[in-house]
Amino acid sequence: MWQKLSAEHGLKALRYCAVSVVNVGIGSSVLAICHGVLGWSAIVANLAAWLLGTAPAYLMSRAWVWQRSGPHDLGGEVLTFWVMALVGLAVSSLAVSIIERLTDATLLLVAGSLAAYGIVWVARYIFLDRVLWGATVDCNDG
Repeated sequence: MWQKLSAEHGLKALRYCAVSVVNVGIGSSVLAICHGVLGWSAIVANLAAWLLGTAPAYLMSRAWVWQRSGPHDLGGEVLTFWVMALVGLAVSSLAVSIIERLTDATLLLVAGSLAAYGIVWVARYIFLDRVLWGATVDCNDG
């Protein structure tokens, strides 16, 4: 079973992880700066992190992880990806809101946001691979 999963998803899964590392770096940095340095509320800082991280995550996922090129399908690819990103935003906003009520520690807010996004991370990979990009024909094929 593991060999089949590795053969089918190995490099793609590693690229997905790399995109996630970049996205986590962007999001965590923005959240920490906006909350810890600028003094923004957890929800507003989380929204800023989401806004600055989602477009690069989409572009890197589409081009590098799933090897898609050509025109972007606004109604299919873009909207679907952003709806999924909104689910992550909702879960992380709930987490940072709860944490902010308990403490103003920026490090705990960042950890809570990471944990919340981690919950939807695997489900998003499966959906992107099986429904959005894995089931489509590559735009380069013609």
